[in-house]
Amino acid sequence: MAGQTLCYNRPMRIHRTAIASAFLVFATITVASGFSAVTNAAASSARGSATWNFTATRVDAAAPVGATYAVQGVRAGSSLTFEREFGTAHVWKSVATFKLGASTATVNLPGDPVGAYVYKLRVSTGNRIDFYSATRRLFSYGSVTLSTLCPGNTNGGCNSGSVQLQNSTIYSYENVANTYSKASPGSLVMSFPNTSCRSGSLTIETGWTNGLDPNDSSYVQITQSASDPQITSLPDTSQTVFKFNLDGGPFDVDNWHSGGTNAEVVIYYSGTFNCYTLNGLR
Repeated sequence: MAGQTLCYNRPMRIHRTAIASAFLVFATITVASGFSAVTNAAASSARGSATWNFTATRVDAAAPVGATYAVQGVRAGSSLTFEREFGTAHVWKSVATFKLGASTATVNLPGDPVGAYVYKLRVSTGNRIDFYSATRRLFSYGSVTLSTLCPGNTNGGCNSGSVQLQNSTIYSYENVANTYSKASPGSLVMSFPNTSCRSGSLTIETGWTNGLDPNDSSYVQITQSASDPQITSLPDTSQTVFKFNLDGGPFDVDNWHSGGTNAEVVIYYSGTFNCYTLNGLR
């Protein structure tokens, strides 16, 4: 019986040792995991944060772009890099880097060609990227002529040319319209779908026709779906420059004449628009 007792006691002692060893290994893993979690949390909180925006989101093409930022909790010696998307593959590239001085500052970024762009801010310490900010959109506007915009005219194509007029030796135009209408909104001259343009400037000149009364006037109106009409007028056989704002939605150009059907007038148009696409449409 004693031999049997020894035989049974030996595995019991080994079993208790195995349990104790397993407990120690488990405890070691648990402690190590907890330490790692605390270390990562501390590193995360040390990265800090940043907020930023453009001083204006609609700017002139090639002009410097202002941006204001505010940072807190970033590492000493950090730098800020502004990146934007390039090309159809939407590749992110750096456009300007600034060493962190004051926690709040306004900086100038290089100007962009005509277009719509996406930017983000990167905060780095040496070669280590601490974090990226949220993205911001920027619209860069340039000049688009009426002749460039005209193919988008859903009321018919524009006919450019030149004509001898009373107030100019030769007047070059990009569209021409005869009008008989006497009351607003008159005759539809041009109709455009959604554009990328924020403003326009039309040079308008009226030509000689039979039966014009020097007291009569021609009227041109810009009508938009989300804005009030904008109107200009000019005496017969004169010229004017009509500047107006655009809301990006569809717009029409209408004209009429105070003399009515007994005094037809010919109105010539040329001009430019301020848009963030090269053809003025979006």
